[in-house]
Amino acid sequence: MEKRYKYCDDDVYKDDAYHALSSQFENRQIFESFYSSLRDDETKDEFLRVGSSYLFFVKNGDWHVHDVPRSNSLIEYFTNSFKLVALLAIIESLSEEKNVDFFFWLSEKSKDQKGLFPITDRSQLQKLYEDYKAEYGSTRRCKSFFSNLSLPTKEKLRNSITIEGKPVKSIEKLAEMIYKVRSGFAHESDATLEISNSWCFSMENNKKVAWKLPMLLLQSAFEEGVVAHFQSAAVN
Repeated sequence: MEKRYKYCDDDVYKDDAYHALSSQFENRQIFESFYSSLRDDETKDEFLRVGSSYLFFVKNGDWHVHDVPRSNSLIEYFTNSFKLVALLAIIESLSEEKNVDFFFWLSEKSKDQKGLFPITDRSQLQKLYEDYKAEYGSTRRCKSFFSNLSLPTKEKLRNSITIEGKPVKSIEKLAEMIYKVRSGFAHESDATLEISNSWCFSMENNKKVAWKLPMLLLQSAFEEGVVAHFQSAAVN
């Protein structure tokens, strides 16, 4: 029986993907050529899933406040809080790597590393946890995504956040900072003030941090990164 796909069996999702990612293509014809070059229907289906999800959850997915007399309908830091969670969720969904919990990782590592147990002190446990995060931590997918952006885009992003007046030292550090802001909203409902057209100031390890990172810049970087991600799956 022929396999059916949720997205690539319906042209409406291709329209969604084009509207979502049109900044990366000169015209619809070039978009169609890119889509046709993707290696198989499974990859095309994934491309359309990402494009459609991004269009509705992020690019055109503003959060509106209803029936609150003292409030505007659209508040930048409210809508950006939800958009950032969605944006990073889509980025994480691009990875084929499976999540592995820390206890399972330790158990598997002990099979290859004799003498791992017992863990005798806090510093040893902390070192193991840092190794685990580097391999399976929640930010690794975001770091990988941002690392594959073009150099000019990386520079724009790095310059949008300064620490003691200097741009963030690496794109990986920037990804960590963005993910931490996202987690503040996702886990503690802290509004995302940092993603804004206006300046936002904070402290990190007793150092002054200045943010001026508009959501539109993040969206532009995302659109570039998505096309680059799927370009690797194109048939040459």
